[in-house]
Amino acid sequence: MTGHGDMPVAEVGPGAGFWLLNVLVIAGGGYFFGVQRLRSRGDQWSRRRSLAATGGLLCVAAAGLPTPGLTAFPAHAVQHLLLAMLGPLLLALSAPVTLALRTLPPNGRRTLLKALHSRVATLLTLAPVVLILDLGGLYAYYLTPLYDVAHRESWLQALIHLHMFLAGCLLCWYLVGPDRIIRRPGIGAALCVLLIAAAGHDVLAKLLYAKLLPSTGGTDTQIQLGAQLMYYGGSAVEVLLATTLMAAWYASSGRALLRQHRRDGARGVGEHTKKK
Repeated sequence: MTGHGDMPVAEVGPGAGFWLLNVLVIAGGGYFFGVQRLRSRGDQWSRRRSLAATGGLLCVAAAGLPTPGLTAFPAHAVQHLLLAMLGPLLLALSAPVTLALRTLPPNGRRTLLKALHSRVATLLTLAPVVLILDLGGLYAYYLTPLYDVAHRESWLQALIHLHMFLAGCLLCWYLVGPDRIIRRPGIGAALCVLLIAAAGHDVLAKLLYAKLLPSTGGTDTQIQLGAQLMYYGGSAVEVLLATTLMAAWYASSGRALLRQHRRDGARGVGEHTKKK
């Protein structure tokens, strides 16, 4: 398939697909082995988290499938939505770090905790860093010649896809992941980060639509269709993010209020006993 500049559009080759499949099988196997280990010792693990893990892994697997016969940029837009947005959201909700901490042997648990409290992890959980990694990579990829170069060099394409996936995971883990992190943002800060990320995604999709970029993504109609898919599909995932964020905040506030009522009740009983 060719675009404006008659550049062949690279697809995921069989070698890349083979390695992706192996990584997904190992990740999925490790997750569900951990779940079974918990249950074998009588501990519980949320089925919703297991379903989220399954859905996230399936999204990543679908994003890595070859797309013969499909138009260039629309197929790429769907791949982007699965790999960089919906897949990371579902994987973040599956709480993989919590599961690992509950099932790893002591040495593995100490190593993971050390990594989570390292300077690198602290830096990565700063709001500006989260946004730069997520938005900066997308703008650099789609608004510069990097898109064209990556579609000629399969290793670079794989590296960029890995960055998009990890940046999406970081954003979702930072905003809605149930795993504990060093700097969990308050509801106000989290909403601000989500708003900036959503606005950045929307502006990028509109630029691609208006300027017909990337120029080698197919015909004008195909490029605009891909941009529309990124715009509306991205908005749908961002609504899911906002809904999840607000639901978690509401549940947390309800638990805090219930604890306060219990403390007030206990204090009132104690004062009444003293008066007697």
